[in-house]
Amino acid sequence: MKHWRRVFSLGLAVLLLFSSMGMVAAAGKEKSLATILMVPLDDRPANTYFPQQVGKAAGMEVIIPPKEMIGRYTEPGNGEEISKWILKNADQADGFVISTSMLAYGGLVASRTGVKSLEDSLRDIQVIKKLKALYPNKPVYVYDTIQRLAVTAINDEYLKYYSLISEWAVLYDKVVNLGMDGKERLEQLEALIPASVLEDYKKARARNHTVNQLMIDWVQEGYIDYLILSQDDAAPYGVHRAEREILNAKVNELQVQDKVSVFPGADEVDVVLVSRFVNHFFHSSPKFFVEYGGIQGHDWIAPFEDTTFDYNVQKHIISAGGTLVGSEDQADIHLLLNTPSSSSSSRSKDIDGLVNRTKELLAKGKQVAIGDVLIVNKAEEELVMKLARSVDLTKLLSYSGWNTAGNALGITVGHAASRYAFIVQTSGFGVPLYEQTAKAHYEFLLHRFAKDQGYKNVVHPAARAYVQQLGAGEFDLGAHYDQVNRFVQEKLTEQTEYWYQYFDSKQVYIGSRGNKDFYKTISSLESVHVKLPWPRIFEAELEPTITLK
Repeated sequence: MKHWRRVFSLGLAVLLLFSSMGMVAAAGKEKSLATILMVPLDDRPANTYFPQQVGKAAGMEVIIPPKEMIGRYTEPGNGEEISKWILKNADQADGFVISTSMLAYGGLVASRTGVKSLEDSLRDIQVIKKLKALYPNKPVYVYDTIQRLAVTAINDEYLKYYSLISEWAVLYDKVVNLGMDGKERLEQLEALIPASVLEDYKKARARNHTVNQLMIDWVQEGYIDYLILSQDDAAPYGVHRAEREILNAKVNELQVQDKVSVFPGADEVDVVLVSRFVNHFFHSSPKFFVEYGGIQGHDWIAPFEDTTFDYNVQKHIISAGGTLVGSEDQADIHLLLNTPSSSSSSRSKDIDGLVNRTKELLAKGKQVAIGDVLIVNKAEEELVMKLARSVDLTKLLSYSGWNTAGNALGITVGHAASRYAFIVQTSGFGVPLYEQTAKAHYEFLLHRFAKDQGYKNVVHPAARAYVQQLGAGEFDLGAHYDQVNRFVQEKLTEQTEYWYQYFDSKQVYIGSRGNKDFYKTISSLESVHVKLPWPRIFEAELEPTITLK
């Protein structure tokens, strides 16, 4: 396929207007090919804006519950009300992506506390069974998390327990489960950590593990078409390891290996499952050929993960609806992964190699997706700056350097698989839909560079210094939220404008009708929405709006 068929555009914003309990109504509703009803992990951009943009870039509308239902930060979502919302609007959906963590506990942060009982949690997930009974032919994709090692750092006090509980969880596995050394330190930790904090942590783990196992049963019973159990931040050792082994054993015992995937990650899974629906809708399965910029995936366990990286790559590709191939000649998508170098002296060489490989593939008209998985929480600055100077960024199918390696991988793979599935369709959807999908694709691609490099490497460090100057805490801005929010808005808008220069005035192919090919030019950065979604600076909402002419 010619390289210009990589170029796209879905109109920005279906402006979502919520009734108190009703389906989102769209003002000046854009055309979509299908509708996905999605219950997100929480209200952060990774679980709302990311999957919605990835869906739009493939002609899909992704609908989420009203904001007041899904909660915010430490305020949990309302599983009972979300269940009612699902059933009320399910007839208008073509498929479902559901976070059990939101339904059962009220979101990711709430899932890490034992406040909600197992009984109440089980009550609020029954809607999944009802949904499949009512709509047996609509795909129901569900995901849950295997609880991470640490508690949530909601303030400075909990930040102390963050490290202590992580250490306890690792040592408990080594000492109690595996008979290794460390008993004395384990006892010290149990004396240092308040009993109430540790008991709450254990209670949450036990409850969540019970629900994880039940979800596997529901797959076997036909209520769930595909299940992802994603391992939140972890390590090779820890209490999660035994839980994961039990879950994998249950998957094998029930012989549902083709319908259940267990892998490191969490916040990327909404995007991965939206991509899976897109590929289900188009009856497609893009073929990925994987290349590592540094060491091979089987030689690396990424930070906060508990398996070799090649395993995680395979699981994400399959879960997103793709296929892994062993020959580049078979590939639809070339997935280039920025992994560690074998030695510090070879870093620049490996970066140059990845950039040159990207140039080579794009020159041949190939589809290229780049997973910048090396550094936790941000892009590798040297890599992205060399890419920007060396290649046309608009020719990339996807890019992400966001958060953990698994998070960045899932965003890269999900965006690429979803977008590719749309652009290879030959039925001809017409110019308006081609424009809409291309617009969404480029907005999200611009967002990725501005966010992963501009925010994480430039604005976030500056915001941290500003927060310290104000005497606030970066995980609890308190009364300083408005000041810090304005600071971030100004600085991140500047960074978005900087990265837009690499998109400005680029002519892009948007689709064909009969023998006629249609092109548009990225003509302006119309607006940039920036906001801190939670009273901390770890993440920021960033939604650029571009214009095509």
